[in-house]
Amino acid sequence: AVVSTQSTGSKPVVSTQTQFGYAYVLVKSRYDNDIRKGIRLLRELCQSGVDQRDFVYFLAVGHYRLSEYNEALKHCERILGMEPGNTQAKQLMEVIKRKRKKDAMIGAAVLGGGAVAVTGGLLVAGAVIAGGIAALRRR
Repeated sequence: AVVSTQSTGSKPVVSTQTQFGYAYVLVKSRYDNDIRKGIRLLRELCQSGVDQRDFVYFLAVGHYRLSEYNEALKHCERILGMEPGNTQAKQLMEVIKRKRKKDAMIGAAVLGGGAVAVTGGLLVAGAVIAGGIAALRRR
């Protein structure tokens, strides 16, 4: 059954398969809030005692899509702890590591460019001030 009702109340209980399917779609969304909700649902599935490789893999995918690379790598390592030869987890780890390195290089370039702009601005400001002081002295 996809949805059943608990015997103690009328709150519907969603099957593991349905919850996983919904979490999978959310993790693949282009919206960060959807991805976060998918991650939450996948964590619930893992905490329910069912620690399937697919749940953990899509936790890694979700964290990767949010640029949470260290968390994504932890989940890949968790999969490899369960299945040391898992190629899917190994490939995702490589993708994450490349993306993390690329983002770090872009960040360094942005910071470097910002430092150059600040330094250039300070040099221009210094030249203007020095020129102004020199003009005052000539009077």
